[in-house]
Order: sequence, then C-alpha cells, then structure tokens
Amino acid sequence: KNAGREGGAVSKAESKGDDDLFFGYTALSCVQALWLLSGLLGTWAFGAWPYGKNAGYYFLGFGETTALLMPQLAASVVLRSAALRGRLTGTTFKVLNLSLLVSSTLLFVAEVFQSISEGGIGFKTLSATITAAISYIALKRHGWPTFKFELGENKLLALSKGYFGLSACTGVFMVLNTLGSGVLSFLFGKLTGETILEPHHFITFAALLAIQGGILHTLQTAAVAGEKRLSSETYRNLNLGVILSAISALMGIFWASTMKCQVLWVFLTLGVYNIAQLVACSSGFYLGKTYKA
Repeated sequence: KNAGREGGAVSKAESKGDDDLFFGYTALSCVQALWLLSGLLGTWAFGAWPYGKNAGYYFLGFGETTALLMPQLAASVVLRSAALRGRLTGTTFKVLNLSLLVSSTLLFVAEVFQSISEGGIGFKTLSATITAAISYIALKRHGWPTFKFELGENKLLALSKGYFGLSACTGVFMVLNTLGSGVLSFLFGKLTGETILEPHHFITFAALLAIQGGILHTLQTAAVAGEKRLSSETYRNLNLGVILSAISALMGIFWASTMKCQVLWVFLTLGVYNIAQLVACSSGFYLGKTYKA
C-alpha cells in the first residue's frame, strides 16, 4: 500500500512506457558517478599537493561543490529505480525531475560563463544535456509536480520543520549563488588577492543546490506522512545522499583550516547548514531504518 501511495496509481501501459527513461537514468547515473569520482580525485589532489599561498581556498571552493554531487547521484539512482517500477507518476519523483531540470538549466548558464571567461566547454555540458533531456521527457509524460508545504501534526513534526527550514535555506543559497555570482566572485577575489572562483563556479554550486533543495522538500513530505514512508528505500537513499554530502563538506572545511585558510566565515554559513543537514537527515534515516510495521 505504501508503495502505491508513494508512486500513485500506474497503468500497465504507463509502466511499459518508461523503459527509455530507465536506460536514460542509468546513463545519467554513470555520468554523474564519473563526475563525482573526478571531483573527489581533484579535491584530494588539491589537499595532498597544495600549491601557492591560496591553496586552501582552491581546495575549499572545489571541495564544497564536489560534496553536492552526492545528493545529485542519489536522486538519479532513486529515479532509475522508480522508472523500473513504473512509479514516476508519484509526486516525489516529479519533484526530483523538476529539480534536475532546473539544475541542468543553471549548468548550461554556468557553461556559457565558463566559455566566455576560459574558452571551450567542460564536462558539465554533457551532464546538463542528458539531465535536461531525461527530466523534461519524464515531466512531459507524467505531469508537473504540485508542492505540499504543510508540516503535519504527527510525532515527526520537529523533523518535518527541520526539513522545511533546510529546503528554504537551500533555496536562498541557490538564488544568492545564481544572481550574486559576480559579486561573490569579486568578494572572494578581494579576500584572497587573486581570482580563484569565477561566476560560473558559483552558478554550478547553485545548480547542484537545486537538486538538494528538491530532495529536502520530498523528505519533508515524507516526514509528514510518518515513519512508514521514511522507511521506504526511496527516502532512505535520499537521506543517505545528503548525509554523505554534509560529512564531506564538513571534512572539507576542517581540512581547509589546516591549510592556512580563513574558514570561520564559511563555517558560520555553509558549515552550520551542513551540520543541520547532518542532524535532520541522520534522524530521518535512523527512523526509517529502524521502523517496524
């Protein structure tokens, strides 16, 4: 019954019609896994062989973005499973697909800025193209999501409030990094004395935040539905993706602090946000994992 409520009523015709999306999400997951692996290796290299007086800032800038690749991969894995089971009509999966579509749009914008400032295009273009195509087809086929912002009145009220607050903060961070990318790049350059992060870096960060925001919103609605909903594999995987992201981001901030990098201002913004994520999603994951019908 729970699976039926999560995905909605799906006809056999609709289920069979998602085979193309299943293979699409499979390809997307592979591309995102490759992006994550390259990001982890690149960030590690910055930390293992630091160079220049601002090595810590290079590490911090790329490390924070790499951490957000984990929720992105978690969302694609969940959607791949939903396509296999014919559950893409569910609101959860519509929200995730919309967040992927918004993310891919921002990635295209980032690539335009990168081509202007550095010339050429990067790996993000491939990811954005596949993401945009798959998410748009899924939304066109199964409809656009309706958002639910109620917090419920069950014993998970505190958790649903936590998810809601985090999704709202994520939205604010996404808008600031998109519309304020030029200002943030300038301020970061003034702090370090050289241009380390350009506008396209901040827009890429915003693009990945869009996916995390969608995930947190779906977790909020799951918390409203209760522990049984959180116990499903879908929400356990989404919680796990955010947990790993938060841990990676916090480790990055700590590591950067050992490289003579002034990280207090980062900790008081992104660091506190990461800690709140870790607490909320760990709670949701634990409740789902230990739930017994």
